[in-house]
Amino acid sequence: MKRVLICDSSLKTIGANGTGVLSFKEKLEIAKRLNELNVDVIELDLPRNGKADEILIKTVCNCVAKSVVSCVAGDSPEQVEANYALIAGAKRARLNVVIPVSPVLMEYNFGKKPAAVLELLKTLTLKAASLCGDVEVSLEDATRAEPEFLYQAVRSAIECGAKTVSISDIAGIMLPDEFSAFVKGVMDNVPEISGVNFIVGASDVLAMGTANAISAVAAGASGVKVSAVKTDSLPFIENISAAIENIGFKRGYDTGLNKTAIKRIVSSIAELATVKSEGSAASVSEEKAESLSKELTLAALSRIIKKRGYDLSAEDVKKVYGEFIRLSDKKEVNTKELDAIIAASALQVPETYSLVNFSVSASNVLSATASITLKKDGANLSGLSYGNGPVDAAFLAIEEITGRHIEVDDFDLSAITEGKEAMGQAIVKLRHNGVVYSGRGISTDIIGSSIRAYVSALNKIVYEESK
Repeated sequence: MKRVLICDSSLKTIGANGTGVLSFKEKLEIAKRLNELNVDVIELDLPRNGKADEILIKTVCNCVAKSVVSCVAGDSPEQVEANYALIAGAKRARLNVVIPVSPVLMEYNFGKKPAAVLELLKTLTLKAASLCGDVEVSLEDATRAEPEFLYQAVRSAIECGAKTVSISDIAGIMLPDEFSAFVKGVMDNVPEISGVNFIVGASDVLAMGTANAISAVAAGASGVKVSAVKTDSLPFIENISAAIENIGFKRGYDTGLNKTAIKRIVSSIAELATVKSEGSAASVSEEKAESLSKELTLAALSRIIKKRGYDLSAEDVKKVYGEFIRLSDKKEVNTKELDAIIAASALQVPETYSLVNFSVSASNVLSATASITLKKDGANLSGLSYGNGPVDAAFLAIEEITGRHIEVDDFDLSAITEGKEAMGQAIVKLRHNGVVYSGRGISTDIIGSSIRAYVSALNKIVYEESK
């Protein structure tokens, strides 16, 4: 029985293909579901949004026990080292060196000639292999590369320590027999590839991704790249699973996917990733950061605030509107920024709880733990909890202190300044009795800003109850 490796790229393709911009919470939930589905590899992109993405990668590493967590290595030795530090805590970590190999992409992405690109491939792969025991080299747009250059790139990747080599078909214009011949050409000309995992990414732009991927496996490929959300760039995971289950048995192919749960899990991921109807307080459509017209009237903005789940007094709506007008005179304001305005301007209440100190730790051996001390009525109250990642553990520790569970309706992290000491902003929305309360926290420590945001929203709930 040949075990076909399944490498899921959903968290890389979401957003890049118009499927919506996801919050921190939604990305984490998708990673958990992919882990439950038993995919072999969960691929993550570069941390493009500063500390918010960095804490997401670290949290995913703490939550995922079965799958390999793969992060793009970057395009310099310094980036490789920095990105490895983000995934070092994963139970199974992988660095993915991504290199374009077609003439057009080499020139467009790097502005380098083939010899310089090949030298960069060697430098990055050697650096990655010196840090991480599992290194993948992904050769982009391989089907449009010069064959001899492609073969040399594959050889160099293996010589420098890559345990996995993947080739991608961006153009998507090959028929299954052509793609099969292409894969065989790589294997015939680079016999060393039989000693590593050989993964293919087949474009589905012409709805042939599944057929091409299966033909590549038949030609000798070790596994395929898929997406748990429907996209043109890769085959749909449910289609690949069904093809291997219904056709693969003739050739002795199988996957390690949780077949009994695949429909349920893929459906739940689709709910998280698909742009939802307007009016849902926690929908992904709100996470798209839609622009708001500076010509909005007070009444119109009030309706938008209500649709987002808030129940503000007339006085607070006026405060939010005043801040919205002030900010929109300087720049275009979107719905995510409106959440921040509401958190900072509306329902400012006395601090029932205030943060005294916190200690959070996480590793790939033990669950994340958080110890938090809050002050209430002059007394220090402490809580200790475990969780799926440092932020989850911190929120559960606060629940232990307060003795109550409040639903986290949404959780968003973003960097508001740049550089190594960048300030991170957290917006936490808590839903209580059908009403959304938002809190905002700012700190150079993204976990600290998350805790402060939660406590801020909690204080608003406590204040409303006291009234």
